[in-house]
Amino acid sequence: MQALVTGGAQGIGYQIVESLISDGFSVTVFDVNPETLKKVKTNFGCEVFAVDVSIESDVKEAISQLKSLDALINNAGIWKPEPLDTLDIEIQKTVWETNVLGTLNCTKHALPKLQKSDSSCVINLTSAASRTNSPGLGMYAASKAAIETLTRQWSLELAPIRVNAVGPGMVITEGTASNYQGKALGIRSQAVPLKRIGGPADISQVVSFLASPKSSYITGQVIFVDGGVTAGAPGHN
Repeated sequence: MQALVTGGAQGIGYQIVESLISDGFSVTVFDVNPETLKKVKTNFGCEVFAVDVSIESDVKEAISQLKSLDALINNAGIWKPEPLDTLDIEIQKTVWETNVLGTLNCTKHALPKLQKSDSSCVINLTSAASRTNSPGLGMYAASKAAIETLTRQWSLELAPIRVNAVGPGMVITEGTASNYQGKALGIRSQAVPLKRIGGPADISQVVSFLASPKSSYITGQVIFVDGGVTAGAPGHN
C-alpha cells in the first residue's frame, strides 16, 4: 500500500508518516522545507519531494513521479493569526492558497492514481478552530471550514474513494510548544474536557484508522480529536 503525506516532515505530519509506516504503508512525503525532509528520509527511508502544495504545477510534477497511490493525507497547512483591523491581505492569501488550494491541488492530481486502487482514501486535516470561533485567526479557521465542506463534497463526488477529515484540537508540536510553556500548559489543559493537551500520536492513530480497512464503511465524516473541545461548553451545577 502506498501513501502520500503532505507537510509530513515535522509535527503531526511526521507522526502520521511514522504511524502509516508501522501499519505497512510505503510512504512518500511532500514538504516545503528541504532540511526537515532530510530527517524524514534518513529516519524512515521515505521518498521525499520538496513541494509547495499551493503551486499546482509543482504538485502535478511530483505526483506524476509516483507509481501508485492508495492513501492521500492532505496535512500541509499554515496559520498566520492576525486581528481583522490590522491584518495583511497578502499574508492571509498565503493561508488560503496553502490550506485550501493546496488540498485541492493534491487531491485533483492524485485522483487518477487513487482511482486505480482497489481501496483508496483521502484524509484531509482540518482543525477544531473551525468550530470554536476564536478571534484573531485571520483566514485560518475559515480555510479549515472550507476543507470540511470539500471533504463532504468529495465523498460524494469521488466515491468509492473514501474521503474523511480529521480535526486536531490543542496539540503540542514543535510549532506550538511555546504556547504551552509554564503555567499556560495547566491553564489550557483545564479548558479541555479530558483535562489534557493532545500529542501528535493522538492524531496519527485516527488517521491510521481511517486509512485502514477497518474504516471501509466510513466516508464524508469529520472526526475531531480534541479531548471534547468542540462538543460545547461544559454544564454548571
